[in-house]
Amino acid sequence: MPFVVTTILFALVGAYALGAGAAALAFLTARNRSLPGAPTEWPPVTVVPSQGADPGALRDALASCEYPTDRVEVTHSDASASTASGSAPTSDNVILTLPPGAEVPPEWPRSMVRPCQTDASVVVGPTLVRHDNLFLPRLEALQHLGRLTRLGGTAHLGLPIAGTANRALNADARPSASSSEGPAPLGPPPTTSLTFNPAPEAAVTRSAAGSFVDLLRRQAERFHHALRTPSRFVQAQAIGRWGINAVLLACSAVAIVLPAWRQPALVALLGKMGADVLLAVPAASHFGERGLLRSIVVTVLVLMVSTSLAGGWALVGSSKPNSLDRAGVDT
Repeated sequence: MPFVVTTILFALVGAYALGAGAAALAFLTARNRSLPGAPTEWPPVTVVPSQGADPGALRDALASCEYPTDRVEVTHSDASASTASGSAPTSDNVILTLPPGAEVPPEWPRSMVRPCQTDASVVVGPTLVRHDNLFLPRLEALQHLGRLTRLGGTAHLGLPIAGTANRALNADARPSASSSEGPAPLGPPPTTSLTFNPAPEAAVTRSAAGSFVDLLRRQAERFHHALRTPSRFVQAQAIGRWGINAVLLACSAVAIVLPAWRQPALVALLGKMGADVLLAVPAASHFGERGLLRSIVVTVLVLMVSTSLAGGWALVGSSKPNSLDRAGVDT
């Protein structure tokens, strides 16, 4: 393997490993942080489901949640439906948003509202993937745990994050959250304070991708929205993740033909795998998903291929307006 290629490959892996280690340590710190106590009076809550979701089904699910039922309102995510139902969010409501097809635990509203009232204008909650112990859903669930560690760690360090769908917004974030021009935004306003809520009670679950192509589309949408955010840090993170997987995939393909490339490519692949373990373990342990770690080897290999393809798809989609736009993209 040429020296220049080796240097680039190992520099990318080293930077990725350092970032993974920093995110994992920050996530562990955020996980151990004590949550604020319950307010003396629970504020009114407006729940905004994702575009295309059934508000009636969500309203039934929230009826069993541990929150005063007279203070919970479910509205549509688009302006026309909100106007038709007459249930637009009021100025004193805390707005809760959800990813597509999400299921909520009974403690979810209280867990999200508590830090929103005391700590920050925007509270980001975790999203888990339902896998039912099936092959492709297991891979997506494990990949998502790595993203969850990165999300929690990055937010705890006070750095910008990409758009998220499970979140709570108080009055300080209202201009971005209550727009009557379209669906709820995918990310918090850049001027608001933000905190990550690591409580398992705040975790909502969504369905896994139905096929590999669907998984690629979801990843491409995340890249697409990350590249469209005003934060250079978020853009650099997305490009960096795509770059390391694309370079590693290309080197691995060449190593199949050229034996001299095999040892450096294998060492780099093992280093990347170790970094992905650093990312997956904190969230997997915290949310009771350590059994997914048995799939770490195949997950890293699939992630290398899918991230490379999804990044290219996002770049192509960026040149075609609305080709990858979808409300409710989660992290």
